[in-house]
Amino acid sequence: MSIAVLVFILDQISKFFVQTRLDLFSSIQLIPHFFRIVSVRNTGIVFGLFSGEEKGVHEALLIGFTLLAMGGILLYSARKGRERRPDIYPLAMILGGAAGNLSDRIREGRVVDFLDFYIGNAHWPAFNIADSAIVVGVGTLLFLQWRDERGRTGTPAGTN
Repeated sequence: MSIAVLVFILDQISKFFVQTRLDLFSSIQLIPHFFRIVSVRNTGIVFGLFSGEEKGVHEALLIGFTLLAMGGILLYSARKGRERRPDIYPLAMILGGAAGNLSDRIREGRVVDFLDFYIGNAHWPAFNIADSAIVVGVGTLLFLQWRDERGRTGTPAGTN
């Protein structure tokens, strides 16, 4: 679970830097017309999804869902013991990312986002290191599942 701790620490350090160096809604251009560091807050989930929902209940649901997901990962990991499995790494990334965003949500009621990629007027929603770890972790789990299914059937997934 050292990966989870590393993701959490990197996430929190990067968010601290953004909060202490940039005013809210200000930015630093790094790659013109493509990438900048911004200072925004997100009341939703990964990449700003559900950010327009009503506060109070919405916030409690997000915290509850995150705690359930983290508990599920920890329980699954504990049941599998020290067995060497490839899924432990992406699960640790998801756990660290969830912990990073949960920490923000509990402390401030919203998550610090700062990575802003765009081309012209087309913007990808701002995100953070925790979001990135969650997305990469989920993507890796899906790939591992696909690979395992393909190995069991002896044929490429989706073909029969």
